[in-house]
Amino acid sequence: MARPVDPEKRSAILQAAKKIILQNGYGSAKIAQIATEAGVASGTVYLYFESKEAIADALAADFFERAAALTEQNVPKIIEKNGIEKYIDAVVQFAISEKGILEQIRPDPRLAEDEASKTKRLQLHEQMARLLTALMDEGKIQRYNPMILGSIIFGIMHSIIMGSVIFEDQPLAEYKKTAADLLRKALMPE
Repeated sequence: MARPVDPEKRSAILQAAKKIILQNGYGSAKIAQIATEAGVASGTVYLYFESKEAIADALAADFFERAAALTEQNVPKIIEKNGIEKYIDAVVQFAISEKGILEQIRPDPRLAEDEASKTKRLQLHEQMARLLTALMDEGKIQRYNPMILGSIIFGIMHSIIMGSVIFEDQPLAEYKKTAADLLRKALMPE
């Protein structure tokens, strides 16, 4: 009879993997290092994940789940006073907290091109479209194609993250003000 999965052990392995990947880079990270960091035997890692790629997929899934929670919490509030700014702030804070992982993905975007990541990204876009549709149906924002609008908003957030968090070559305050003004003018009913 197989041993039941211990969620705490799985979490410890994922946290260890994240730490090792941040220290050594994805390409140099080894299962043995991850196991040592997690305080388990290498064989135990394989009880939870069949490969390093499966660990990366699980980390990506966790990333997208947290991004989805941020979206769910903040997008409905964009209609409030300073709601767009608060959404941008939340995205920036999330990106800052995940900067190391984002920097690992940037040199090799294929790290986030597995089927699970593609599915999670699509779900995130569908979630954004659902939230925007609800605001449109309530007459709180202008009507657009919600999938395209969501993609444009994500594109703006991506630009802010890359310019102000990853490369740090664009002033965050100006990016935020310009993005908020642009979104407010495009979204709010006249």
